[in-house]
Amino acid sequence: MDRTRKLYNFISAYIEERELPNSRTALRTARELMEGIVRTSDDFDREGVLRQSFFEHCLSVTKFLIDLNIPLSKDELDILVAAGLCHDTIAHAGFQRGGLELTEDYHLDPRIYEIVRVTTKIGLKTEADLRQFYKEIRYNKLAVLVAMADRSNLVENVYALSINEALSYIREIRDYAMPMCVYVLEHYPDIQRPMRLIVDKIHNLIDVTDIISRRYQEKENELKKELLALREENAQLRGMIAGI
Repeated sequence: MDRTRKLYNFISAYIEERELPNSRTALRTARELMEGIVRTSDDFDREGVLRQSFFEHCLSVTKFLIDLNIPLSKDELDILVAAGLCHDTIAHAGFQRGGLELTEDYHLDPRIYEIVRVTTKIGLKTEADLRQFYKEIRYNKLAVLVAMADRSNLVENVYALSINEALSYIREIRDYAMPMCVYVLEHYPDIQRPMRLIVDKIHNLIDVTDIISRRYQEKENELKKELLALREENAQLRGMIAGI
């Protein structure tokens, strides 16, 4: 059984067992809108080349949220799971009305649209944009959980990025996402445990990425020195040849 099917079956069974109406609709919606859309980066695993679909990514984020066993009411859990399933729809599903389709066409709770809206990174060009983006998220505790579960999954796959892209992404998490988490830990005591688990996981993944990036940069510097030495040697040889 492939990963997408396994994740789908697990989440579907979870939704039915807990009778989560919005999540049931969201699972169908996410599958309809995202299943055929493939992420552009090439990830490599033991099975060869893996092109992860955005649908599988949304399933992975939702599975992570479920596994955290967050102490929420049934209503909040329904909204959280549904938002996790649909969190990439505004960015990648080609909506014409900015995501209002989630409520107007697919009849999902407006709170789900709001979480998806505030956690969608579109048109952020400056540091001020990023600060405002994370500031808006922090006032919605369910949006915080979705955003950080999303970043947790993306950091797991950071190896698929170029070294500069990876370092830029890690910097964003350290400078903006982590301060947001500090605020959340101070203001939402009911989700402190799952938030600490998410933060610890991301910290560990970032530390590994830092080690790999430093080794890469050291190797790159060594190769640049070797290239410079070869160029100097080549120039000397050309000079000797010219003098013959």
